[in-house]
Amino acid sequence: MEQVGDLAVTIGLWSGYGLWFVLMVAASFLIFLGLPGGWIALGLAVLYDLLWGFTAVGWIGLGIFAALLTVGEVVESLLGTVYVARKGATFAGAVGAFVGAFIGAILGSNVLPVVGTILGSLAGAFVGAVAGEYHRNRQLHPSMRMGWHALVGRVVAGGIKIGLALVGALLVAVMAWPPGR
Repeated sequence: MEQVGDLAVTIGLWSGYGLWFVLMVAASFLIFLGLPGGWIALGLAVLYDLLWGFTAVGWIGLGIFAALLTVGEVVESLLGTVYVARKGATFAGAVGAFVGAFIGAILGSNVLPVVGTILGSLAGAFVGAVAGEYHRNRQLHPSMRMGWHALVGRVVAGGIKIGLALVGALLVAVMAWPPGR
């Protein structure tokens, strides 16, 4: 009878661990929607570690995860703006891309809650950069090129941010691997 109880505890432990890991990965992909998915995943890691008395992952692992997310935030903020500026955009084009992405995400959310946010953000970055450049230079072709760079910068920045969140989630999952419990 004791073996049945031990088996139930083992199944429960692995089921909980698996669900926790899946939730962290799913939370990380919320970044595509413009939500703080990486920070939600970190919150899940903190809760899991709290259940184990902060011995499953530990403060160092949680700190590394937080540092990865912070790097992702900085990269997203800078890459979307700096990338387009390095490609030759004026200040008006860079600001237009930033503001356009923000407005596009809001408008897209109203049209189609999940996919609309992503597409709205990308389209907004493109339109904002084009509008900013065209307002400044009154030339359509170079303005469209800057819009394209703003779009590419936004996609790359989002990919890097999601990648860093997934690395952090995997790191804490490996550190909290259940067999040692």
